[in-house]
Amino acid sequence: MLIFFHPRDKKVIYVGNVATVLESRGTPGQPAGEHFAGRAASAIVAVMRDEAKAAASFTETYRGDVEAWECDAFGHMNVAFYGERLGDAAASLLARLAPHRRFRTVGLLVRYQRELRAGEAIAIASGVLGTVEGAKRERQVRIGHELTMGDGAVASTAEHLLAPRDAKMRTGLRRVLEAAVSPWHAEPFAPVKLPATAGTLRSLRDRVKSWELDETGRLSLLGHVRRLSTATSHLMNAVGMTGAYIARARRGFATVETRLALTPWQPGAGAEITATSGFLAISRSSVTTIHDLVEVKTGERIARFYLAGVHFDLDRRHAVPMPDAMRERAATLIVKS
Repeated sequence: MLIFFHPRDKKVIYVGNVATVLESRGTPGQPAGEHFAGRAASAIVAVMRDEAKAAASFTETYRGDVEAWECDAFGHMNVAFYGERLGDAAASLLARLAPHRRFRTVGLLVRYQRELRAGEAIAIASGVLGTVEGAKRERQVRIGHELTMGDGAVASTAEHLLAPRDAKMRTGLRRVLEAAVSPWHAEPFAPVKLPATAGTLRSLRDRVKSWELDETGRLSLLGHVRRLSTATSHLMNAVGMTGAYIARARRGFATVETRLALTPWQPGAGAEITATSGFLAISRSSVTTIHDLVEVKTGERIARFYLAGVHFDLDRRHAVPMPDAMRERAATLIVKS
């Protein structure tokens, strides 16, 4: 588990790896391949190439770099900071299209194609993919994001579902959003059926801090995903991926896909949060996991997170088989359908 200082108020934050998932009716995503390609980090001063392969007609919504303190114990940017940047990118795009409306994240599906290491220059291009009807007949906007590295290579793609905070998308707003629809040819996220039950491993308990809040005073994407990252660390630790194992075996964990689903109500500062976790599937070198965040006072689930990831060689930077003992322990924490 990595310990780092938050840049805004210098408080210590603890981060593990990361994960994400959505509604039990069928969120996309299988454990994307067994191989997670690594790349050497470019210098911070690297210029983003104009010919970067961003989707045509998408617009730039973020530009920055990977800070050393944003990288976890496995040497790549923690998934929490993908969530933070993708949230910023969505806000940038929607502020241009509907400057007087506020939106909340309903779901965020992310595919991680290349590692991001400290010092890498990154940019995000985003575009509206359409509007859809949600589970409770609320109208939502679907946004696509493409995150590129300093050499122009695509490092990550994401689909982002957001709804107006007042739960109303009147005809005028819908027309504006649908007029801005851009074509996108990224690989779609295949549906996946999630169990109704939660995992049994207790994987997190803490309180929401003031620096984790968004502009509306509610827990931000960063705040959600960093907790789910920590939950993933606890789950993998429970099956043998301890600090001692990581140091001795030079093995770690790399996330290849995450899916996050959020409820309309989110807690504010001071709320106590717990998480439970479990495995959905285990293969030779990859796992899929499920995590649930619960607000203690109300007992309500506020987030569900699906993560697919691989057992990772920290020197060669690719997936390798898990020890038999690790797979056997993981099998005892499978969440029953």
